[in-house]
Amino acid sequence: MPTKETVIRNEIVRVNGKVKAITIPKEKTQEILKRVELRLLDKKYEVLMPSIDNMEKNNIDLQGMMTFIQKYLTLLLTASGSGNPSQIAQIVITDTSGNKYQLNYANSVTNNAQGVTTAIQIFGQQNSMTVQYYFIGFDTTNSSYQSNYLELYSSPWAFFYGYGSVGGVYTYNWIYSNPVRIAYANLSINKSSNYDLFILWLIEFQNVPSYLILFIPTIPNPSQIATVALQYAIPSSFKVYVNNGNCTFNCSGNCPSNSPNNFMISVQNNTIVLQIPVMVGISGGSSSAEILICVNAKYAYTSNANEITFSSSYSTTIAPPSSGYVFYILMTAIAITFTVS
Repeated sequence: MPTKETVIRNEIVRVNGKVKAITIPKEKTQEILKRVELRLLDKKYEVLMPSIDNMEKNNIDLQGMMTFIQKYLTLLLTASGSGNPSQIAQIVITDTSGNKYQLNYANSVTNNAQGVTTAIQIFGQQNSMTVQYYFIGFDTTNSSYQSNYLELYSSPWAFFYGYGSVGGVYTYNWIYSNPVRIAYANLSINKSSNYDLFILWLIEFQNVPSYLILFIPTIPNPSQIATVALQYAIPSSFKVYVNNGNCTFNCSGNCPSNSPNNFMISVQNNTIVLQIPVMVGISGGSSSAEILICVNAKYAYTSNANEITFSSSYSTTIAPPSSGYVFYILMTAIAITFTVS
């Protein structure tokens, strides 16, 4: 019985980022910050941040981004992680004397403080979606320094629920991994005591097919937006069905199916290669495999965990690994290549 792994499709996802830093006289800060409307699929919400024009290209930390994706997938597929990481988002400023200023995660921009708040946006069409992370760093203290080097750190997070033992109700939990450096930039900053500093950093995943949206990391967000990784129901969120010719072949049908529970990820040249294996037994065998991938991604968008459900599917037919063979056990892989620019 051949069980050689075949790849359903190798999707190419582009990862890039931009950054800007502006200093503003303290009395004019409120004139510069704007309430920007962002989208999470069909929902909208507002974020206070500088405008996104005149941003400069950053450098993606390839190894760090691989670790970031790796940590997220571990959270997603195992529903286990930390509820109290060392930091969950951070911008580190290195001044011209080598001193470091850390802007740590905060719920909002405040006066006489240093921090970084975040937002996430997801939009697009069925075959080409975009996931954007916004990191809004601020230093509204009276500090003074000059810098030309910035680093961006972020922790991936997932959001899951389980059936509680008290009162038989569902409990909601956020799980995190510790942060990793995902980008850096050479950017000139001249912060004086009577000016406020704002840093806007955008990290973007482009050309994401909708059936793979679940595997794109999410970030900590004070607007309470996070991927829902169901604690004991990952199979109902992402299933791969195989038509054996004797079943109902749709997302609510009874064809042989399975869900991923592990992954392989590596850096190759200037890309991050992710493979998510799936094994499905096909009763009676098949000379070709008609595949249907069904996704039910959920996002929480308020503090009481109201949810947006995003459903998508993808179908294709794949040939056996060698001519003349028949599938009895389909060992396949969903592949994503992240190209970094």
